[in-house]
Amino acid sequence: MSEQEKIENQNENLSEELLHYECEQALLRAHFEEPSPEAAWQAFRQRVQEEDERKPKLKRSPRFNYWILGGSIAAAVVIGVLFYPYISVQEKEHTMTLFTATNTELPITVEEQLDDSDLTNKMVIAKDETEVVNKGAVFSSKEADYTQRSADEVRTSVASIPCGQVYKIILNDGTEVWLNADSRLVFPTRFVGTKRLVRLEGEAYFKVARNENMPFIIETEKITTQVLGTEFNVKTYKNSEAHITLVDGSVKVRMPEIDKEVMLEPGEDIAYADNDFQVKKVDTSYYTQWRDGYFYFDDMHLSDILSDLGRWYNITIEMEQDSLLINQRLHFIADRSEDIDQVMENLNAFEYLSVSKKENKLTVRRKK
Repeated sequence: MSEQEKIENQNENLSEELLHYECEQALLRAHFEEPSPEAAWQAFRQRVQEEDERKPKLKRSPRFNYWILGGSIAAAVVIGVLFYPYISVQEKEHTMTLFTATNTELPITVEEQLDDSDLTNKMVIAKDETEVVNKGAVFSSKEADYTQRSADEVRTSVASIPCGQVYKIILNDGTEVWLNADSRLVFPTRFVGTKRLVRLEGEAYFKVARNENMPFIIETEKITTQVLGTEFNVKTYKNSEAHITLVDGSVKVRMPEIDKEVMLEPGEDIAYADNDFQVKKVDTSYYTQWRDGYFYFDDMHLSDILSDLGRWYNITIEMEQDSLLINQRLHFIADRSEDIDQVMENLNAFEYLSVSKKENKLTVRRKK
């Protein structure tokens, strides 16, 4: 091989290495910079042209011509790679997670604690649980009955209801509480003193036993409700609009964040969010259909509807951060016994919704 041919081969190798380097750098930039396909293409062409001008004006080998062609193909691929991750990142940045599924199917549990000690005496409720009696309290797969709970020391009980299940608690005073999926109720094994206090996270329907000498108080993260004897629904999931819906009797609703109190009459619902509230007349059955096995949403935010679906089906829900979707309210009905694919089909019937599922994640976007 002549000296001139050696020089030519060396230049070809350098050009190949340079092209590889440029591709690698472009791929790295794709993860850290907002790409510009036009700029990437121009920079690549400029680099190739400069290298071509520096090379001796010799006959090019077929190998070098291949790499120039390969370099052009690589540039197109790099631009595609630059652009595609950018789309993915943008989608991720503009998608909000409304509900995150648990990794495993959890059982219903009821735990008791004495004073400030650790939780003890944990009851795990199986779906096919037959009746089990513990200190007078009767536990089954459908309900826990504390009306005959032994009158020894007063303990704090914590009932935790996982995704996809509903459970009923009958408190010591006869008050009935239906707990919706992904909810938690803290209550005493026996009420003593001048008030009956429970704490709720999630959603529950209360049928309160009347006792004018001992008001019944439900504390939640943002709202406190006080009654003497009545029926009403409380919905206070995190990051969702809170609702108190009165079916019968009267309730006093207090919102400590804004230092406001409201008395509700039968057939009224109070919605509370962002330090503001609205009271309106409603058909209360819309807000309590979950007890009968139905989703029934009337003029509800799409995000709240999707969150409820996530809680019931234990599926992660993501929604595109689109102003139309974020502000959208709609009327939606579904049978809870249907599988998630049927619910998806119903949602996709809306002209502006595009709903897809991959593994255990549901993604909702605006239909283009």
